[in-house]
Amino acid sequence: MRTISKITLAIGILCLLAFAQAKPKAAVYIMGNPEGRDALRMAVNNFLIKSQKYQMIAVDALDVVAKEQNRQNSGSVTDGDIALLGRDAGAQYVCVVERSELDGISYVATRMVSVQSKVAELADMTELPKGGKIVELIEWQIGSMLGMPVGPRPGKATATAQAVSAQPVYTAQVQTQPAAPSIQGTVVPGANLAEKLAWLQRSADSHNTYILDVNADETIAPTTFEYSGAINITIVLRGVGGNRTLRLKSHGNMFIVKKNVTFILEHNITLHGHNGNTGSMVYVVESGEFKMNAGSTITGNAHGGVYNYGGTFIMNGGTISNNSTSDNGGGIYNRGTFTMSGGTISGNNASRGGGVYHYNGTFTMSGGTISGNSASDKGGGVLSDAAFAMRGGTIVGNAAVNHGGGVCRTSGDFTKTGGTITGYNSDPTNGNAVKDEGGNVFARRGHAVYVNDNTRKETTAGPDANLATNGWTSTGAWER
Repeated sequence: MRTISKITLAIGILCLLAFAQAKPKAAVYIMGNPEGRDALRMAVNNFLIKSQKYQMIAVDALDVVAKEQNRQNSGSVTDGDIALLGRDAGAQYVCVVERSELDGISYVATRMVSVQSKVAELADMTELPKGGKIVELIEWQIGSMLGMPVGPRPGKATATAQAVSAQPVYTAQVQTQPAAPSIQGTVVPGANLAEKLAWLQRSADSHNTYILDVNADETIAPTTFEYSGAINITIVLRGVGGNRTLRLKSHGNMFIVKKNVTFILEHNITLHGHNGNTGSMVYVVESGEFKMNAGSTITGNAHGGVYNYGGTFIMNGGTISNNSTSDNGGGIYNRGTFTMSGGTISGNNASRGGGVYHYNGTFTMSGGTISGNSASDKGGGVLSDAAFAMRGGTIVGNAAVNHGGGVCRTSGDFTKTGGTITGYNSDPTNGNAVKDEGGNVFARRGHAVYVNDNTRKETTAGPDANLATNGWTSTGAWER
């Protein structure tokens, strides 16, 4: 009995250790050198430990790395700079806290920056009333972002001052989505992915779901999912035993999805492109269907992430990040049906439509985040040339040089009945902006949304700010 008890105890300890190690590692970064910087950093670090969401590294780790590498840790520091510090310190996320002043009002911005995507995946910016306690407000912000039970927003003014309610300036939450239950189907045999793809070409038949398990990082040839004479075939690609990365042996599309095929990136899988490539990572044509679920990533491609030409793209989760093109649509080029209910499109760049170039068909956004994308012309987050309906989600921190830092509508109906599109004029820290490469901000160009000179939005359009236009008739909270 004692032996069994010892074994049981040992297994329990190992399970607890595994659980602790499964938490992402995080660090704290305090922007600038405010009074009490070290104490503030320690307070934030301790609260994140209490949240049980992260495994915290040494509280001064980022400062140590910055000093060793002779990097600045004050002044103008971007989220990209902070992400690099976090990477070198061994963190996966960095909690960034920044206090700023605008027109005599003090604000506190708190955000969780992903080291991988180099953008804020959770963020909150709130006014700090006179007499308000900054630590209490930051703890409230973090608790709200992480979905923890929190009371009323703290920050009442002192008894001798006029009471001021602390109202949120902007809140964006893109919480990590748990992987859905694994899709069931026929597990395709083969020693590697190339063998499994060859088996599919020989053996796939109508009305079946096939599972492609990837057990190691691999380099593959461009692949087309097309099965003449068969219908209703579903192909699921997922990593096993950890996140797996696929790269291309040559230029071209990694996967082409044709009619009668549904292709799903399930979880623990990354499609990684390369410089000089001539095709997107996923190309959907002829009524094919492509789905991305939580835990999947498309990144690092020099010819865009996803090109949907007459098919259907459903983004339930996952990340499309750090892709680029000299043309249009750094993250996504859509000429079909695109539905986004979750996930993140971030850090992509293009001439037009840094995150999404919506050329034809329909684009419906009910969730997820489009952030940190850029366009050398128009539409840092989204350029919409067809019907775009925004019902939820967040478009934040994107930039364009000429028009539409967040969204540039050039044709088709644009309607916003939910979600948030930030604007520089009310949120200089996190707002979408129209600015040049030197950081010079341009007025009257539609920081949040641009339709034309007489129909634009420069300040943040929150969930209750409805917008609608067809180019000739416009209704809602537009500005001029």
